[in-house]
Amino acid sequence: MGIGISDVVIMAVSFLLVAVLGPIAIGTIANTTTTSWNASVITIFKVLLPIIWVIGVAIAYLPRKGK
Repeated sequence: MGIGISDVVIMAVSFLLVAVLGPIAIGTIANTTTTSWNASVITIFKVLLPIIWVIGVAIAYLPRKGK
């Protein structure tokens, strides 16, 4: 019922991938050219998308009850 070695390995690999690919993705979003976009779309794309990504990563690493 505890955490097995496979769980630890999967968590370590996924954390490494998030740590490497996360800043690349956020940098790509921040450097996107949005000159012809509406202001509301720019706000959603550059502000809310990274916040939702951070919340998703945090939820993915929280322990689940009943597992």
